[in-house]
Amino acid sequence: MSENNQNGAGRRRSTRILVRIPLIINAVRGSEDSPWERVETVTLSKHGGMVRARASYSVGDQLEIHIREKGRSAKARVVWATSRITDNDIELGFEILDDQEFWEMEFPADRWTERGEPKHENP
Repeated sequence: MSENNQNGAGRRRSTRILVRIPLIINAVRGSEDSPWERVETVTLSKHGGMVRARASYSVGDQLEIHIREKGRSAKARVVWATSRITDNDIELGFEILDDQEFWEMEFPADRWTERGEPKHENP
């Protein structure tokens, strides 16, 4: 198995798309005074997404996510975080825990599953 498959593509449950959706996020850490952060999605999948954030989050942190224009919310879990972008921003990958229809959009068929493979007809 290639390194690329071990670190992401092989574990993906659905295709990623590039789309910006304004969100506000907050870590669920037991304190109601936790600050909300305005972010935008960079990529989305049916099961989660990636944002660039200024606050520090750890893998396993639970998040509350709100779509700013729609008033929709969901619980999510941080699945990876990195500081590769700048000293001030992190990339944060999360999975939606409680609402698989949270994004309210259709996603393209997966490229690496049976339902995403082109059908071949016998001559």
